[in-house]
This record gives sequence, C-alpha cells and structure tokens, in this order.
Amino acid sequence: MNRGAKDELRIRLLAIFREEAADHLRSIAHEMAALEQTPEGDGAQASLDRLFRIVHTLKGAARSLSVRPVEKLCHEIEDLCGEVVQQRAVFDAEAHDVLRDLTECLAAATAQALATPAPSPTAPKVEEPPAPPLPPAAQAAPVPSRPPREAPPERPAPAQPQGPPPSLAVAPVFVRIATDHVQRLGLMAEDLLVPRLAAQSRLEEARRLLAEVSALRRECQSGDVRGEGRATRTAMTEGLRAAEQATRQLTASLAEDTRALRSVADALIVELRRARMMPAGEMLAVFPAMVVDLAREAGKEVIWRAAGADLLIDRQVAELIKDPLIHMVRNAVDHGIEPPPQRVAAGKPAQGTITLSIEPAEGGRVAIELSDDGAGIDLAAVRAAAVRGRLLAPEEAQAMPDVDALDMVFQSSLSTRGVISAVSGRGLGLAIVRERAERLGGTVQLTSRPGAGTVMRLEVPAALANFRGVGVRSGGLQLVWPRDAVERTIGLSAEEYEAARMRGVLAVNGELLPMGDLGYALGQAPSPVAVEGLRSAVLVRHGTRRGVLVVDEVTGECEVVVKELRPPLLRVRNVLAAGLLGTGRLALILRPADVLEALAQKVRRRAAEPRPVRRPGKPRLLIVDDSLTTRAMEMGLLEAAGYEVHAAADGVEAWAALQTRDFDAVVSDVDMPNMDGFELTGRIRADARLRQLPVVLVTALERREDHERGIRLGANAYMMKSAFDQSMLIDLVRRVL
Repeated sequence: MNRGAKDELRIRLLAIFREEAADHLRSIAHEMAALEQTPEGDGAQASLDRLFRIVHTLKGAARSLSVRPVEKLCHEIEDLCGEVVQQRAVFDAEAHDVLRDLTECLAAATAQALATPAPSPTAPKVEEPPAPPLPPAAQAAPVPSRPPREAPPERPAPAQPQGPPPSLAVAPVFVRIATDHVQRLGLMAEDLLVPRLAAQSRLEEARRLLAEVSALRRECQSGDVRGEGRATRTAMTEGLRAAEQATRQLTASLAEDTRALRSVADALIVELRRARMMPAGEMLAVFPAMVVDLAREAGKEVIWRAAGADLLIDRQVAELIKDPLIHMVRNAVDHGIEPPPQRVAAGKPAQGTITLSIEPAEGGRVAIELSDDGAGIDLAAVRAAAVRGRLLAPEEAQAMPDVDALDMVFQSSLSTRGVISAVSGRGLGLAIVRERAERLGGTVQLTSRPGAGTVMRLEVPAALANFRGVGVRSGGLQLVWPRDAVERTIGLSAEEYEAARMRGVLAVNGELLPMGDLGYALGQAPSPVAVEGLRSAVLVRHGTRRGVLVVDEVTGECEVVVKELRPPLLRVRNVLAAGLLGTGRLALILRPADVLEALAQKVRRRAAEPRPVRRPGKPRLLIVDDSLTTRAMEMGLLEAAGYEVHAAADGVEAWAALQTRDFDAVVSDVDMPNMDGFELTGRIRADARLRQLPVVLVTALERREDHERGIRLGANAYMMKSAFDQSMLIDLVRRVL
C-alpha cells in the first residue's frame, strides 16, 4: 500500500474512532455523574465496574490506531477502578479526585489526538502529540491502600488543539451510496404517495359511514319501531343494508391499502439495508498493523491472514462487532500464540499464524471465525483462575466437565494471567465478546485442542432487522425467546409436571434435561396458575447446554422491533433487550445463556440438598432473632400466611427447641448473642436428625463473604434485611418447604 493510500485509510479509521470515542466519553461522563450522586456503597461499586469496562474497550480501540496518550490514560483509569472493584483499595474522596482528573485528561487527550491532521503524502511525518499533563491531584495522590506504582513521567504541556473541545462533539460522517440505490429509494418514496392519498380518502369514507350509523341509531331511539311503524322499520333496514355494504367496501379497500403499504415498506427496508452494506475488508483494515504491534510487545512472531474481505455486511453490525473482534485478536496474540523458543521446542515454526475468515451462515447471518495454531487453552489454568477469583470452590472446579471449564473463559474478571499488562490480564475481553454477540442476537462458540490451537466462531446477523422469536407468558410478564434458541414446545400433564418438578429433570427422547418453571429461574414469585390440566414448556438450547422451561402460556411465533437497553441497563441478567410487539406492547427478550445457567444452578442446588420429610398438618416454623420487634413482625407475617410459628431469642434457645419439638423450617437472624445464626446452621447440618431441615438466614450482614459463608454452611436461602419485603420472606419459606 503506497503512502497516499495509507494516509487515506488512517483518515477513514480516525473518523470511525471519532464516533466511537465520543460514545465512550459520553458513557464515562454518565458514570462520573453517577459517582458524584452516589460516591459510596454498591452504587459506586457498580459505576466503577461499568467505568472499568468502558475504558477497557476504548483502550483497545486506541491501541489499534496507535493513539498512545489515550491508551496510557485508559490504562491508568483501569488500574484505579480495578483495584477498587477488586477491593484492594478504598474509594475515598482523594481517589475520587484522582479519577475525576484522569477522566478529564482522557477527554482532552482524545480530542487532541483526533484534532491532529493526518500527514499528507508529500508532507514530512508529524510526530504523535504528547498527552496532556496529568493534573496535580492525579500526579501526587495515589489511591489509598494501593500498591505503589512507578510515577508517570513528566509530560510537556501540549499546544491548544484546533478542533472539537474535550467533550468531543461528533463530526458529520458520510457514507458513499451508489446513484442507482438513491434512484430506487426515490421511486419507492414516490410509491408511498398513492397509499397515503388513498388512506386520506378512506378516512373520509369512514367518517361519512360513522355519521350514517349515528343517524340510524338516533332514529331508532326516537321513532316508533313497533305496531304501525312499518315504514320506519323498512327505512331502517334499507339504511343498515347500505351501511353494511359500505363497510364491506371500506374493509376491502383498507386491506388493499395495507397490502400496498406493506409491499412498499418491505422493499424500502431491503433497499436501505443494501445501502448500509459495506465490504467486510473495511472493518478488517486495522488488524494487520495491530497484530504486528501486539506481537512485538509480547516478544512473539505472528503471521496475520484474512479471508472473506469482499463479503458485504451491515455497517451498523460492523461497528458493533469491531470491539469484540479487537478483543478476540488481542486474546489470540497474547494467550494463544507461544513465544518462538517454545514453538520450536514443540516442533512448530517459530512464527505463529492467526487467521480470520468471514463467510455467510444460515438464516441471514455472517460467521466470523478466528483461529490460531498456538498452544490451546489450558483448562487446568482456567480452573485454578476460577478458584483464585472465588468463582468456584476447589472441589467444584475439579468436578466441572471440560466443556463447562472451557466456557468459564467468558466469565468477567477471570484471567489466567497472573500479571496485568497493557495487553491483557484483566479477564474482561472475552466477556465483552459474549455480551456484545448476545446483544446482537448472535452466538459465540469456542473449541480448543491442547498444542494445536483455538478456534472462536462468532455468528451475528448480517444486517440488523426485526427480531423473530417465540412469545411466552410467565408470572404476568410477556417474554420472548430468540427463535433460534427454541428447539420445540412441550405439553406436560399435571402428573408429568409434578414428577419432573420434584426431580428437577425431564426425560426428552431418552435424555434427562434440567427442568424448572421459567418464573422460578428468573427469580419471580411462584406462578398463580394452578397445576391442573396440560402445562406448556419450551425446550431451549444455547451452545451445548439445553433445558426445559415451564411457562403459563406459549403465545407463538412473533416479530418484534428490538429496542436496545440504554445505560445504566447495558447488561441485565437474563434479559437481552426489550422488544416492541405488533400490539404496541413491550416485551422482554430473554438471554438464553443466563436463563439456562440459572436453571442449572437451581437444579444442582436441589440435587445437593436432601429433601426433608414433611409432617402432616400445618407447617411449623421456628423464628430465631434477638430483636423482639423483628420476631413479632416475622411471626405475624408467617402466621397470617397459614403457618404455625414458634420463636426463640438466640441460637442457644433455638437449639434447645429443636431438641424437643419437630419443625419444618428455621428462619434465623445471624448476628445474635450466645450462639449466632452461622453456628446454629452448622449444628443443624451436622446433626443426623436435623440435617434435612430447611434454614433461611435473614440478616443485616451484607458482605459477600458473609453470604458465601451462610451458603457454604448449608443455608437454603440468604435474605438481606436491607431488601426485606413481606412477600419475599413468605415466598422464601414456601420455596424451601
């Protein structure tokens, strides 16, 4: 590529980066505003976690264009946010000031980088502008409790940039469209005039018909339609016959107008999609140079290959998958390809190869496959990282099948790297890949062979269009499954449903699949629908995982207009997006991966818990709390719900009651004198007679460690007093019983 072509490409890529950076900076400003409102607690932690993800993605985009000042500042913000989120540092007022100064510097550095003109073919090379100097607060004030890092070098003050201010106002972006596309779009727009004018005429007809019917109604009310009113009845009959005929004609005309509008609108949408299409090669132009830079920094030798650059893809889809592709390529260079000495020792060429291919897939999709000939994924290292990150207990990690361990690499915060570098180590890249793919209604599949390499296949729609799914109702909610995720619907008799519900599995064609109520998997209250007659269920698949979800009703296939979730709802558990139905109602589009994971977890917990033997008659509960007010409140709620309730003031008194009477469940506080709720739970689980007794812990202790300790000791449920809700307590008791 000659110098002029390179400059033209960089200008085009910078224009794309300008829009992307503007979006990221707006999101950063939004999270900083949220931190100003809520500088402490869970809200601040959530904002810092989202801020971490945003700058991580912006850093990858900046690196791909060698915008080093932006990349370095993103790395600084990552360090600060990451250490606070992982509880290695506290986020006090001083740290808040540092973060505010760093984000302001980031906005200024981004604006300056984009304001610097690209060199012309004949002009001498323009050196990359230095980053704006860090403000005094950011230079002098390290984050409390944070390990000391080498102070950043002094940076000379930059000249005032000529261009957009640090807020990065988005510049106009131009798209090249062939003249024949424009002509066809113009003709289609003219075709819409005919049904539009016809609709106006039909409206006038409808108004005239309404007036006639109203007149007949008034005549009927005032005239004598009995006895001698034969003439009146005849006139009314003729009038109604004429109105009926006019209504038929109007209905036929409206049907024809609707058909014409649908035809023109569908053709217009298709033509607009074609106008938005671009060669995939434009999206891939940034990767050759990026791979060279990454390989040099990692001390590796990598050959980059690409195929399918001529395939047309929607420009908006290309923009949305660019960040995931960057993360995939970075992961392949840093984690996949081995250093040259290691490759030579394994009998491989010193140079590794990374290949990206793009090809059409079924259902109007495009498949993007990234493969490398590296060492493959070390599943032992993945299991160790999951244990180190407290995502799994050691025994769970060892018992986990290889296919599930491989899926763990998509978990946020999991990384097999022990050291965080500018390239990797934060465990976020592949989590972003899966999240973005699922937001587009796509899928990610990963295969790996030890010593032979890794293949990641990303399938997304070739163009953004209306979403087809399978509608269901559950717990009063209108929900939509992605059509590709639903294998079939199933009808269950009351006996089949009850037997499968008790076991947590259902036999389908000889295979045992996890089964549960969709509302239960989503964390809803039990469905009010009585278990009588035939129950409806859907068999859902995501990757290699399958499950059966029971619903109140399957409403059938539907087409929805996707409405993406906006900040701060960028990632909502179990929900992919919102969808606008043809009826004008909004429905939640479900995320199959999350729902199936929630179902699998509930089934695993149910299988691990021995089922208690229920006593005949009214269930008997033991309430344990050192607060008289809390005991009285919980007793009143549960007695009103139909339970026999007894109370104890602490763990010692409760333990004594358990030795003399039989109970069906225990609802206990944790922080109590003499014997706390943790010790009481441990004693119950260690007792051969009581180990099956359900235990619900209701406590003000909200630390993750306390929650994990309660579950580890064997509590069936753990409820925070800060989120106390009367119906929630009753629902928890019903579930554990």
